[in-house]
Amino acid sequence: MPAIIEIDHLSHVYAEGSPYKVEALKDITLSVEKGEFLGLFGPNGAGKSTLIQHLNGLIKPQKGSVTVCGIDASDAKLSRDLWKKAGLVFQYPEHQIFQTTVFDEVAYGPRNLKLPEAIVKERVYEALEQVGLTQENIAQLPPTTLSGGMRRRVAIAGMLAIQPEILILDEPMAGLDSAGRNLILDMIKKRQERNETTIMVSHSLKEIMTLTDKLAILDSGSLVFTGMVKDLLNQPEILAKYHLELPEYLQIVYQLAARGYEIKTDISSIQQAGEEIIKLKKRKAADRFA
Repeated sequence: MPAIIEIDHLSHVYAEGSPYKVEALKDITLSVEKGEFLGLFGPNGAGKSTLIQHLNGLIKPQKGSVTVCGIDASDAKLSRDLWKKAGLVFQYPEHQIFQTTVFDEVAYGPRNLKLPEAIVKERVYEALEQVGLTQENIAQLPPTTLSGGMRRRVAIAGMLAIQPEILILDEPMAGLDSAGRNLILDMIKKRQERNETTIMVSHSLKEIMTLTDKLAILDSGSLVFTGMVKDLLNQPEILAKYHLELPEYLQIVYQLAARGYEIKTDISSIQQAGEEIIKLKKRKAADRFA
């Protein structure tokens, strides 16, 4: 079965032939399987936004190919409908809200799909529930009366209501409090349980590493790492270079390993860390009484 996203030797240059030429992407090859959660990392200017805009047809491939849900992104006639398949939520999407009520904002996408109003209503309330906006009458409130974090959730709900096969989130947790961040992570976890595909651009490995199936790191337009979390954990030089902070439990595990204790470091959850530390304590106790 082919991957839901296939990127093959993709390159993209801005302002080609001018003094302002920028190689935004350089020979990127990457695939995402259906149901995977891909974490996309990299410093500012790495090419992350350019890459994800190829996935919903906003940017056409200049060199190489991009196939999303079986659609060739370079085909102008077909790629115009990629927004229905790959929904992209930009960073700070709350700044792009323009409808007069929460309901109409979330309903905008489904209405553009020409769905019956009864289906639109059903999708709106389902999407609002997914982002934790279940308060009575909130759908009829003007978005401008809500907090910034709640408007962010409204914007995400608007994309969820389209029910795209792939949800792409560009720094969705920037500026959110811990409750808002936890809600986004819970939403992603439920998408994984339903075998739905999610891509998230983030600067915080710490926040999503227990959920992500695959990581990709971009730097100056090049793909410098792709693989599972456990593969990255064995490359501390990459973690250090890109300031990818580890959770506290992993920091403890690495500190123990650095002191010469025999402990596994390729773990990705606090439960696994606890199990390894318990095993280490039992071995130390057995050695003491041997």
